[in-house]
Amino acid sequence: MNDENIHIGTLLKQFFGYWKIYIPIGFVCLIGAILFVLVTPRKYEFTARMQLVNDNQGMMSELKMLKNSGIGALLGGSNSGISVEDEVIVLMSRTNITEAILQTGYQVEVRQRRGLKNVLLYGKDSPISFLFPEQFLDTVSEPVKMKLTLSDGKIQSAKIESKLFETVKLQEQLLPFRMSLPVGAIMIVPNKDMAITGEQTITCQITPLQKVYEDLYEDVYAGAQETVSDIILLSFDNEHKQRGCDFLNTLMAAFNQYSRNVKVKETNQNANFVKERLDSVTAELVYLEHEIETYKKQNNIPEPALYANAAISGQRELESAILGTEARLKMLDYVLEYMKNPENEYASVPIIEGVGDKAITLYNQLVLDRQRLLLSSEKGNPALTLADTQLTEQRKMLMEAIDAARRSIRVSLEEIKKKNDTFGNRLNALPTQEREYIEMKRRQKIKETIYLFLMQKLQEKELVNSPDEQAGRVVDAAYSSAKAVYPRKAVVLSIAFVIACIISLIAISLRVFIFTKK
Repeated sequence: MNDENIHIGTLLKQFFGYWKIYIPIGFVCLIGAILFVLVTPRKYEFTARMQLVNDNQGMMSELKMLKNSGIGALLGGSNSGISVEDEVIVLMSRTNITEAILQTGYQVEVRQRRGLKNVLLYGKDSPISFLFPEQFLDTVSEPVKMKLTLSDGKIQSAKIESKLFETVKLQEQLLPFRMSLPVGAIMIVPNKDMAITGEQTITCQITPLQKVYEDLYEDVYAGAQETVSDIILLSFDNEHKQRGCDFLNTLMAAFNQYSRNVKVKETNQNANFVKERLDSVTAELVYLEHEIETYKKQNNIPEPALYANAAISGQRELESAILGTEARLKMLDYVLEYMKNPENEYASVPIIEGVGDKAITLYNQLVLDRQRLLLSSEKGNPALTLADTQLTEQRKMLMEAIDAARRSIRVSLEEIKKKNDTFGNRLNALPTQEREYIEMKRRQKIKETIYLFLMQKLQEKELVNSPDEQAGRVVDAAYSSAKAVYPRKAVVLSIAFVIACIISLIAISLRVFIFTKK
């Protein structure tokens, strides 16, 4: 009778009997793992943190207080909350990442064989540096590989390969050297901080900008530090400590500069609106002042104050109300005309008190969201189409609200004027010249009020353009992990052990079940 039970002890005894198979396999896998650790360049983890700055933050300085005042809202846009997800999209946009790539020279990798490792050189570590013509790094479409042999301040030999042109070989060239290639001229200059002594072999690879961007977009993590937080965490792995820190710091600086440029652009659009109205009011005011001066000379009016004092105190209060109401009505007319201009279809709308501040704030936020969508999407994108539809509906509602406000102000103005007529009858006894003069002075005051208001808005534009404007405050500048995160020795040895076990089992199984039967 056959014993169908599995005897573990017997199997292990048989397995250990084949030590001549698994010990050499294990030794080979161990040697392979050690060589892998020795040959593979170490990678470190780089981390940075940035806190998003809300428009309501930063009130410690008087400058910030002026920027966030109600008067400054016309040029400053809205005070809506910050969406961390939207800001992360802007931070990781192609515009900001490629700007960081170009500023740090991330497309160019210079390496040198040191022992078993092919070490990445960066900054002062590299004995040479490269100067490229304008737009060269932006337009190169295939990798360019160079192998240079340096000795005592000169290039002994050079070999340049790429799919864009046939292989170029050079001999005995003094540094600095201008290397002419079919894709452009590259200047090779020695590093003043590091002398070239003895014979050194340097390899360099220039990678296309789009390829570097796609790799970094996958490697760099950007997201909120916590579920409900306005702090963005950035991290990625790189071989060179200084290079990794420089890239993350430059990326955060590019994000701040881009966000500031967007704010300045929006502010300049509103400032152009103010300048146009200011030029118009200035011309009208100059003409009116000239008219008053001519009237005074023709009618021999020596002292304007004598005629201004003829109005009673009640009429002065009503005239003050009329001045403010008409000035406000004029501003509404200007804004409505600005919105009807097709060129301002996707421009932010100045905020006017009493015309639905929340509605205008929502509209300006939709304009800003649409600009952000354009960075990460193309025309025809459903999200962009939805944003355009929302803008159209919101714009229609705003124009209706402004028109309703204008009608309401006109009604109020008529009521004030009726009351003013009562006081005006008391002035009918004054000579015609005096009444005409008072009317001209009243019109002058209206123009002066509008002029001063617009001048104030124009001055506030300079506050918005101040250099302390930033979208994110750097909490932690980029720093490197103390230990390398790749390759991990324990992980490599564990994988080698598993591979050795698998290969050993396969080899022993073949020996037992196949070769034994034969």
